[in-house]
Amino acid sequence: MPRRCCVMWIHKLFRQGNQKLAENLLRKFAELNEIGADDWKRSFPVELEASQQFGRLSALKEITDITSLTYAADQKSSDIHLEAPVLADRAHSNRPPIRTSISYARKKPKPKFSQKMHLISSCNGSYTKTNGTTCGLKEIMIGRCYEYQYLKYQLFLTNQSNVKNCTQLYQAFESAVRYKPYCNMNMSTYEKYFQLALSDVHVINRAMFWSGTYGVTHAYSADGANYITLEDTLAAAMVNGLVWCGNENHTDGFDFFSCPNNCKDNRWADLAFWGLASKTFAQLAAGEIYVVLNGSHANDRPAFRNNSYFSDFELPNFRRTGEYRVTKINILLLHSPDKQVTEKCGEKSLVELENLILAQGFQYACKDDPEELILIMCGNQWEARECQIARHVLRQAWDMKLYGTSLSKRNSHSFLLVFLTALAEIFFLVKF
Repeated sequence: MPRRCCVMWIHKLFRQGNQKLAENLLRKFAELNEIGADDWKRSFPVELEASQQFGRLSALKEITDITSLTYAADQKSSDIHLEAPVLADRAHSNRPPIRTSISYARKKPKPKFSQKMHLISSCNGSYTKTNGTTCGLKEIMIGRCYEYQYLKYQLFLTNQSNVKNCTQLYQAFESAVRYKPYCNMNMSTYEKYFQLALSDVHVINRAMFWSGTYGVTHAYSADGANYITLEDTLAAAMVNGLVWCGNENHTDGFDFFSCPNNCKDNRWADLAFWGLASKTFAQLAAGEIYVVLNGSHANDRPAFRNNSYFSDFELPNFRRTGEYRVTKINILLLHSPDKQVTEKCGEKSLVELENLILAQGFQYACKDDPEELILIMCGNQWEARECQIARHVLRQAWDMKLYGTSLSKRNSHSFLLVFLTALAEIFFLVKF
């Protein structure tokens, strides 16, 4: 508590313009705790810019580095340093963005290869990285299908009713794409593939949708162990992260050199797969569902947008009647560490979303930053100011578990002394 109070008082003094007093407190704080970090600038960016005194303060230590504060006196050469975990491998989806118009500012990129090279495959012989169809597309998809069924979800051959024919699934996918120009695709292109992959599937009380929160959502869903996202279904898992497009002039029927980024005259081509995937997944959801949204977008971008996969393909396709109907939609609104809060539950676009959901006859609930997701966000950004305190509290709890006492208590007297000193100096200033 003294640690946190000191930090709060120092921030308050800076905001009130008492830079000199705040600097003195910081020096005393550093001296009492023997702090050994030099990232003060990161902890007080606004105050530092306002005071314009970093030259005098650079010798001070970072007061919010809880790890340094707690263990600076006991650090040894045998200490193990771990980097912050990163969700980079699942931070982005390969779903193309939804565009509001069929007119695009960006032009289709021109292939950097001669027309003659389109008649051969870049996957034969030495491999060359391109923006075309993923090499080994067939083998990857069929392999993922077997892994999904026999390893990931432990379906056995004796359970024939749940086992999908992987070769048949790939053939349905290939027949929709091979030798066909990418820009001729539409929402019906992959219907047979989805019918085969997701027939007799219902996701009851575990369906989780996302918009602008791909990494956190999939870390929380844990590949279907906790909740099930679109990408956790067999149909999407077989192709997630892959690239493909047909070419009528290529010997293999695929373009291995250049797939279009967008189609000028057919916006549905870009949405042919993932638009239908989102629609189909929404139709499979039943009971209570969960939607994870981003409440700290840059440039005041709303958490709920009218041109998103959720608004265009998922929300309109939730079942309202029947045995497998959706009963309640739970919104989980996240605010990223060290980023500005642009809206909270009950504000701005969330009001619009609530009205849309209630108008369709579903129950509605919204929660800002559930604790389970805060831990995931801090796991990926544990140097953020909000997460420093959380790290300290967790360290204390683990110390109590291991040693029966919190090792950080040894600094409590120093924190208390600094806190009381701050109160005394403020009292002195007010009185005199």
